[in-house]
Amino acid sequence: MDPQIIFRDAKLSKIDITVLRCIQDDPERCLREGIRSVATRCYSNPSSLVRLAKKLNFSGWLELVYFIKFNITMPKLDVTNDIDFMNIQPAEGLTLLLERLKHERVLIHGSGFSQLIAQYIYNKFLVTGVNASLALWPDYEILEQKSALKFDSIWIVSKSGRSSSALNWVNAIKGKGMNLVCFTGDYQSPLAQAADTAFIIHDPQKFDDDIYWSNPFFGYCILGFEHLLKLWFMQNSGAR
Repeated sequence: MDPQIIFRDAKLSKIDITVLRCIQDDPERCLREGIRSVATRCYSNPSSLVRLAKKLNFSGWLELVYFIKFNITMPKLDVTNDIDFMNIQPAEGLTLLLERLKHERVLIHGSGFSQLIAQYIYNKFLVTGVNASLALWPDYEILEQKSALKFDSIWIVSKSGRSSSALNWVNAIKGKGMNLVCFTGDYQSPLAQAADTAFIIHDPQKFDDDIYWSNPFFGYCILGFEHLLKLWFMQNSGAR
């Protein structure tokens, strides 16, 4: 992945990009040989590499290398064998969320690849008796103007939790008394922070905005939702 995409908020020089690509190509070698060797190979100097790390908001050189190793280089090797793929924020609110599904009118939204997950959730809700609707409009306010229906909760699927479509929806429903539920890959995203209940799905490729690399995120979304349905069935049947 291009470092200019990963660190798109920083102004990078040609040397900066060369250094980042050097780390990305072989972080283990960079750790083994040290900052002086990397600086020499990139026609730079150690102090410039430290300044680069600081510019990217890392505490130092090693933190930058480890970040690239574990978040960018390693996921391309194998990202399909994770076991713990979902966390719920806040976990204690799950019982109430499941209880409300029996009588709420739910609106589900997703765009891009997330639209496929939104469609899946909608289809499953239909066959399980949940009163659900699917909205693919990028603008909730337009939908509200065109529809006389009132919804109790909004379910939004967004890998990054920062897409313009998702955030437009978050802003549009503020103060309207609707419960916000989301499936996202970043617990620190504005969407996750705004949600009443956030299903945080493991996303090994957080910086892959174009969804280019192989990534189990969307598969995990379906598995997480199916787990949610299982809990709902158990709760409704009184199982323990």
